[in-house]
Amino acid sequence: MRAGVARVCTTPPVGTWQGGYAVRNRPSEGVYGDLFARALVVEESEGAPRAAIVSVDMVGLPHAAAAAARKQAEEMAGIPAGNIALCTSHTHFGPTTSEAHGNEHYMRVLEKQIAGAVAAAARNLRPAEIRLGRGEAGFNINRRLPTPRGIGGPYPEGPVDHEVLVLRVDAVPEGEPDYVQANGAPLALLFRFTCHATSGPGVDGGFYNLHGDYPALAAEFVERAYEGQTVALFLQGCCGDVRPNLVRPDKSFRGAAWPNEVHAMGREVGAATVAAAEGSAFGQMPGNQPGNVGVAGKTILLPYSKAPSAEELRRMLATGQWADGRALGERDRSWTEKILAQTEAGTLPEGRPAEIQVFRLGAFWLAT
Repeated sequence: MRAGVARVCTTPPVGTWQGGYAVRNRPSEGVYGDLFARALVVEESEGAPRAAIVSVDMVGLPHAAAAAARKQAEEMAGIPAGNIALCTSHTHFGPTTSEAHGNEHYMRVLEKQIAGAVAAAARNLRPAEIRLGRGEAGFNINRRLPTPRGIGGPYPEGPVDHEVLVLRVDAVPEGEPDYVQANGAPLALLFRFTCHATSGPGVDGGFYNLHGDYPALAAEFVERAYEGQTVALFLQGCCGDVRPNLVRPDKSFRGAAWPNEVHAMGREVGAATVAAAEGSAFGQMPGNQPGNVGVAGKTILLPYSKAPSAEELRRMLATGQWADGRALGERDRSWTEKILAQTEAGTLPEGRPAEIQVFRLGAFWLAT
């Protein structure tokens, strides 16, 4: 197997709207930490088909932007678009991609940056081996109470995954004994943890500062631990009902104490990643085997729940409130106007496309 890595800064300009929280009523006002696209490119052998995994510090990527980034990466690096997985950290403090407040110019630049990261990684392929490590972080909690309405709230007994799963990619030094490789810094670490990236501050803290939340801080911790010789790619797990365990005495969720608690979460995941990676370097055979790189994917439709009627949508716009009395934020109003227009035009979509990809890397399989 051969592998290459690259890291490209993707921080948008201050004044870009952020994604993740509908309560925001103004654009970003500063940058707390840079955002990045980190790419890993692998091939079974020189000249064989390649595959790429890219970790991006964003709440999500629209399908059009993902398709454009893949197409440009294919043109720049010769990697088939279907062999490129784009994984976002789901930070709620990065740029939005919504039609209402999205920065179209930035999105076009971001597509080029993602493609450039893939191309840069593809230009620096070297012999590599992969090993598996496992760790644990405990600050995530289930956030959905088992009631008929599915009310949000701390549910410690609910399902939650505390595992930090790590794939260690080591460059193979030609002509050197195995222990030299095992004691060196890895070329890349892919680390997966399952928790919404919503550990940032409340509205009275750094709510309007751009940053990557705990996933970015964990990646930074890992890369500093290896003195900049390693690229750390965060892969978000199935975090739908899982968030940071930040709870008030009244059992309601709160934002993190800024910035100390956010950094503590990043250090916890980062330290677990480094420990798992170091443990995997000894006493474990690499997971390389013939036919060790493969990709398959499919796009499915996730159906939406029933939208409010046109009459109810008009009432919401007139009163500035949801049906339960909650105030409509600026993004809520934009969403309501959009759904009303689609309802009246008969173009309301039935669901949202969701892409599933499975990667085979030696003896290991990744579903994204």
